[in-house]
Amino acid sequence: MPSYTTVDNVYNLYPRVGSLSTVTSSSISFFIDQAENEINGFLVNNYTLPFTNGAPIVESIATEYSLVKILERFFTQEIGSENSWVAARREQVMDYLNKINTGEIGIYNNSLELITYNAGDTIFSNTMNYNPTFTMLNSTLQQIDSDRLDDELDAVDNEDYNPALY
Repeated sequence: MPSYTTVDNVYNLYPRVGSLSTVTSSSISFFIDQAENEINGFLVNNYTLPFTNGAPIVESIATEYSLVKILERFFTQEIGSENSWVAARREQVMDYLNKINTGEIGIYNNSLELITYNAGDTIFSNTMNYNPTFTMLNSTLQQIDSDRLDDELDAVDNEDYNPALY
């Protein structure tokens, strides 16, 4: 079931699609699902899905990409020719998705609030800002980061030292 766009949006984007007897509402819905699955595959690593309050730009991209998939299937493959117009539209969709995925282009929800880009999410560690003590080098070359030693000494001096936190 489509979550970003609708069959009516695809018809509105390119009304000629509705004039073909081989393209039905259920086939358009199928191609919307296919396009949205691919879009989710692009965005899942850097955004929390599904978007709880919509994402208008993702709706626009989903509508456009669904149309591209329909045109590729019904206009290009069945006719047996390459349509450079359809290929250019596909390239634009992919380029835009890549820019969203890298954080170059931000996305917002229906309330015009920025949707958080989660690139670089990592597991939190209380020692993640220090150089690691252990490496693959000889054990005699292992050393504790001097900043960590200073921070721990400061914590002891300030009397809020808790060994469970270090």
